[in-house]
Amino acid sequence: MARIVYALSGQGRGHASRVLAVARALRARGHELRFCGGGTARAVLEACGETVWPVPSLCQVLHGNRMRLLATLRANLPVMRRLRPLLDELTEKLADFRPHLVITDFEALTPRAAARLGLPVLSFNHQQVVTETRYRLPLRYWKDALLAHLAIQLIVPRRPLHVLLTSFYFPPLRHPERVTLIPPIIRDEVQALRPTTGSHVLVYFNQPEGVDHLPEVLARLPASFVLYNVPRPPEAEKYPNLTFKAPSIDGFLEDLASCRAVLCTAGFTLMSEALYLGKPLLVVPNRGIFEQTLNALFLEREGLGMAVFDRELRSEDVRRFLEACPHYEKRLRERSLRCGNEMALNFIERLLQRLETPRYRGRPARTPRENTALSFI
Repeated sequence: MARIVYALSGQGRGHASRVLAVARALRARGHELRFCGGGTARAVLEACGETVWPVPSLCQVLHGNRMRLLATLRANLPVMRRLRPLLDELTEKLADFRPHLVITDFEALTPRAAARLGLPVLSFNHQQVVTETRYRLPLRYWKDALLAHLAIQLIVPRRPLHVLLTSFYFPPLRHPERVTLIPPIIRDEVQALRPTTGSHVLVYFNQPEGVDHLPEVLARLPASFVLYNVPRPPEAEKYPNLTFKAPSIDGFLEDLASCRAVLCTAGFTLMSEALYLGKPLLVVPNRGIFEQTLNALFLEREGLGMAVFDRELRSEDVRRFLEACPHYEKRLRERSLRCGNEMALNFIERLLQRLETPRYRGRPARTPRENTALSFI
């Protein structure tokens, strides 16, 4: 069986959910895994009992549902200044483990260390849908798209063996000979849920800062809302139709399975899980994060929900969405979302078999100090 190093972005919980689902299935097939990561993702994996090689997490600074570019650059400067010693240390760890394959879910350092050693790298994520597929864009998003292209190219491997994309929408590929697109990875806990249609709308925003207006917006509506990651106001009793809940994985999944619809930012993982369970979506993309904009555009194009772009949410937006939910529910029944887990596992197995061919088996590894140039230095 193969030795695999799985690296993942530290931003948010979505990468960790996807990586854990794939890694556990690979282990069940007899493969040995090591993880590289930082930030929230490292905390999630370690809470599940995994050992994680620490890698500094590049982060996006959000406030008021907008990415703050200058603050993001300042937050990442300490990592950028320490890149070379960090890369040397990670290269040594890879050399000691001698993996057959490195998989990276939008993590920047591990594929660079793998390149020094001549190790094969699979780039497996959702973000490269932005750079590896063809789609139409309103003119006002061209600048955001260009900045996203540049940022993604700085993070992903320069010459991966293959790019495996996971997505709930399927635009044409730019390079189908080296890129494969599959449905979303759905964790086992979500696959085990039995969805029902209750009376509440589930609300989740990925940053609690800058959403103080939300309770007032939702209180004007004749519907009940269950809110996660939204600060509880001092006089919460003024909002009898709102229930504020503390973070809880099991509680969140129960509320997701039983809700009538979901109101959230346009992060890929929650959108995919909601659509898999047949829940209509009202999304408010983080402004300045083009991947979320693209997710929201395709959600509307597929007729699976509604998006509010480039401004704060209003009560009338939610009212119109709730009135349209029967239409979205019908569309979701017509276009049920498949789970891409088995496709991903079979793809990785075939890739490992390919690496056993004479073309790859005898390839010499480079020494850790060779090929030290980084594409983002």
